[in-house]
Amino acid sequence: MSEEREEWLDLDDEKIEDPAHFLLHRGMRGIFEAEEIVEGDRIVIPEWELTIRPHVARWSDQSVMLQFQLSSPKWDRDIFETSAGIGSSLKNALGMAIGGFAFSLMEGIASMEQDREPDQLHTTYGNTVHNWKVYKSNIVGLGESSDEMRETPYWEALKDEIAKRVGNQKLCYIKIYGAKNGDDITGECRINDIPSPELGNIVAEMVSKWQVEEFASQKQFIFLQQSEETYIPYEAGHIAAATRTAVHMFMECDTQERYDEFPERLAERLQDTNLAEELYSFLPEICAEHAFEKLTYTEEMSMLKGEESFSIYRTQLASYYLIYDALFEGFRTDQFDDEVYKQYIGVSSIYSVICNAREQGADLEENGGVLTLSFAMSDHYQFR
Repeated sequence: MSEEREEWLDLDDEKIEDPAHFLLHRGMRGIFEAEEIVEGDRIVIPEWELTIRPHVARWSDQSVMLQFQLSSPKWDRDIFETSAGIGSSLKNALGMAIGGFAFSLMEGIASMEQDREPDQLHTTYGNTVHNWKVYKSNIVGLGESSDEMRETPYWEALKDEIAKRVGNQKLCYIKIYGAKNGDDITGECRINDIPSPELGNIVAEMVSKWQVEEFASQKQFIFLQQSEETYIPYEAGHIAAATRTAVHMFMECDTQERYDEFPERLAERLQDTNLAEELYSFLPEICAEHAFEKLTYTEEMSMLKGEESFSIYRTQLASYYLIYDALFEGFRTDQFDDEVYKQYIGVSSIYSVICNAREQGADLEENGGVLTLSFAMSDHYQFR
């Protein structure tokens, strides 16, 4: 621990007027396993090629909520984390929130950067095998503890199901959170910040066995880093622009003939047949799934590639959630209007299922139901 950090920890009665400034210039100094530099509103760790952008989301005299965005040119995604703290003073609350971030997420990243005793994982996506190194953070707990909580084997319990849910990413990060407060049990597992209800149920089952009377919680991060030998390079940076192009071209389809020609024209415009197929297929269902929230959509989807059928998870697809984010960023910033939303819903298979059920006397929109999405792709489509 740095001398500067020891100094601020000793100042229990210190009054903090600007928590954001304190966070950058004092609170997060000396907590990493490599040298850090403050550059404007971010912290850079040159040895790891890592940039951390901390943000004080809200604070009071005795509590704080911190948000962190981590990025690296070695990764194919940013990592987001939230950490809360409560204490007898704002300084104590900041210490708790910073500690939770440092000893869970950052400890796992340090393990990955230093290649500390990784586990091995082999997965198959489409017809391609991918090899991974697996790094685990500490398990960080709050509240009560009991004997069975001390060595909770989250990775061992979840690894087979996690293997089914990763594709060709450079990096996947898994966040596991479990909490018990009396009879109230929470189990959560997120892959690249996307919740998996099925994996969350496994975590909840493990939590239910804790012998505690009051509140107790645990959090762990697991990082999957794919081998360079099996990673298939994929340029994802242009997906936001491609999504905007696809939406505008879709809205120009004022006849059935133009809509039938739309996939081919989109592929020609983008010069990327795979992405054109994905945008054409995914955008209507993304809008419809968002609109009909009473329906439950299974994590697993069916992908038809020519005559061959594959069962996949959306978290395996490199583009799916990038398209999702780009679409709703477009709605948020008024690049797209409500008519886009309505038109996409109208051509979705989800809406077609709802209409067919209504004709048969079932109201899925009101009463809910379970749907498994299915997408038909060309013979030439490549999983990525």
